[in-house]
Amino acid sequence: MSGRGFWRLYLPLALGLVALLVLVWGWSVRQMHRELDETARAGVDELVRLIENKLDHVAIDTLTLARQHIVQRYLDTDDREWLPLIAAELANRIHYARRYQKIRLIDETGHEVVRVESLAGEILTIPEEELQDKTDRYYVEATLGLEPGELYVSPLDLSIENGEVLLPFLPLLRVGTPVFDSAGRGRGMIVISYRAGHLLERLEDFGRAGPIRPMLINCAGYWLLAPQREMAWGFMVEGRAEQRMQVRYPEAWARMQHHPLGLIRTADGTFAYRDVVPLQSSYPVYSALCARRDDSVSPNLLRWHVAAFIARERYVRAALTPTLVIAGLGVLLLLVLALAVHATVALRADRRARIDRLQRQARTDALTGLANRTAFEERTDLEIARAARHHRRFALCLLDLDGFKAVNDSQGHLVGDEVLRFVAAVLVRHLRTGSDDLASRFGGDEFGLLLCELPEEIEQVQTILADLCRRIAAGDWGVTVSIGVALYPDHATNRVGLLRAADVAMYRAKERGKNCIVLAGEHDQGAPAR
Repeated sequence: MSGRGFWRLYLPLALGLVALLVLVWGWSVRQMHRELDETARAGVDELVRLIENKLDHVAIDTLTLARQHIVQRYLDTDDREWLPLIAAELANRIHYARRYQKIRLIDETGHEVVRVESLAGEILTIPEEELQDKTDRYYVEATLGLEPGELYVSPLDLSIENGEVLLPFLPLLRVGTPVFDSAGRGRGMIVISYRAGHLLERLEDFGRAGPIRPMLINCAGYWLLAPQREMAWGFMVEGRAEQRMQVRYPEAWARMQHHPLGLIRTADGTFAYRDVVPLQSSYPVYSALCARRDDSVSPNLLRWHVAAFIARERYVRAALTPTLVIAGLGVLLLLVLALAVHATVALRADRRARIDRLQRQARTDALTGLANRTAFEERTDLEIARAARHHRRFALCLLDLDGFKAVNDSQGHLVGDEVLRFVAAVLVRHLRTGSDDLASRFGGDEFGLLLCELPEEIEQVQTILADLCRRIAAGDWGVTVSIGVALYPDHATNRVGLLRAADVAMYRAKERGKNCIVLAGEHDQGAPAR
């Protein structure tokens, strides 16, 4: 088997197989990435579902408390006897709602009138002497400016006590509505502080079991829920001011500002995101922050950006499985292909060898190993065409052994075969080195010889043939040879003519005493072997 033949067949097939595997690998990786993209999209939808409508009951409780009969009687009469009843009602609401950190009745000057709060599992009504002035709170001014039935929802931030962020962090969302007496005069507000920590925990828990890292981002780009806890609340915790989306992930943030939902790939990973309004009500809802300038429906609604983030490492790991599988499969297929090609090339080489052997057998004399008559005639035609093209001469010689029949009859065919092989060896030894000369056995004791590209003088031919005669005659069997010679183009210009001329010359050599050389056309005595 030829190594070159193996590689000539194997390399194109292997390259084709590798190209196919690369295409399959690319499709598989894209499919895995699409599945992760769909996971991110489904994840952000689930995160939005966990947020939407979860604050509706806060709005209902706020509006309901503002219209309570006992609150209305207090606003109309300023009779402080109503305050214990109001405090009891607020305490009941905290008890049953379970998610409220405090509920307050604040007057039109910004001072607390009633404050009930949940501390360490207890519901406490704060004594009058501990009530505080909340004039400087942003939500007080914002709520006092509303009309009856309107709601204010604050940004989600952390509880502050005595000017310091309370530890552990207590995320709060404040919902307020103004209160009016029967004359329609604004007398203050009801404010519920909603504990949003459990909502953030539910979002965080959603990301624990899968590849998604949930994020909740306010309108300023600060994380309310971040991939790492130390990234959250940058607008309230000292040293975290740079922990913002526009700083860490500017490309994703820019996209969020122009499209309310979508999916974007960055160098860090993929974000599926969506805007969400945490509090929507049939009553007007206002917020001081997070207004969208392009929002033609309600520019005052509090909005958050919810994002399901999948890190780039997840995509790399997702691609690793098809990479390993296809690489392993590829190595196996290449090995199988190599074996198949090896077997195919070996089979082809064996078949070609058998064909070559049969062709050689068809053109080779089995006894002597010389070319047979068929091969001699084909070569003669080829030499005629070449000699005609280059204006050259060549000699076609026919040789017939003298006394061979007597050897066969007296010593047997085995000895006769040995004689024939001896003659063949002599002919081969006398073929000129570097020439296209050809020796052939026609059959029986007849041989043929082509002497190609002869000079103008034919003495060289006579010398070669005379030496042949002497060497054959020098054998141990008493056999000699008679040779007839025809020249191209002197005696004929085709194979049949040359063979006929050489054959006639050979028989003249026989007639002239054998063991001599006769050139076609000679009428005098043949040239004896000297």
